[in-house]
Amino acid sequence: MQTINSLLKIVSDALGAVAMLFLAFLVFGTTLDVLVRALTGSPITGVFEFTELALVMVVFLGAGWAQRDDAHIRVTVFTEKLSPAARARVVALAWAIGALALLMLAIPATHEAIYSVSIREFRWGYVKIPIWWTKASLAAGLWFAFIQMAIQSLQLFLFGEPAQTQQASPDLH
Repeated sequence: MQTINSLLKIVSDALGAVAMLFLAFLVFGTTLDVLVRALTGSPITGVFEFTELALVMVVFLGAGWAQRDDAHIRVTVFTEKLSPAARARVVALAWAIGALALLMLAIPATHEAIYSVSIREFRWGYVKIPIWWTKASLAAGLWFAFIQMAIQSLQLFLFGEPAQTQQASPDLH
């Protein structure tokens, strides 16, 4: 399991780094677009269209970091009253349900991405923006999130919660 966790960390770090590049574009591109619009009266061509794609990339490629760091928002009013063993089983079931939901999204997203890549799909805005690569990245992000949640579920079910999680204050979650 250590090898699998190390591999998941490497992949989530790589996807997260790409997500941060898109976030940097959102910050600097939007700022520059606002400045240019204020000075010239017209926006930078394509920034608005690319911003829509960048938002998708930040969410679906950056989700692995939140998953790895256990940073998702959750309500623990029920699980904090359970014994550590029961809590691990209930949380494992919740992760399994989440993984199943992601699988149900990843399969059609993959079919759509394959079609989109095959026709080199694009969107018209003020400029013609290719979106096939975004659909492929979204599908890849969904598959990675599915794998992460499924492995998290299996680890919790087989081995229980790590010691530091069991002793953490409920206020931290």
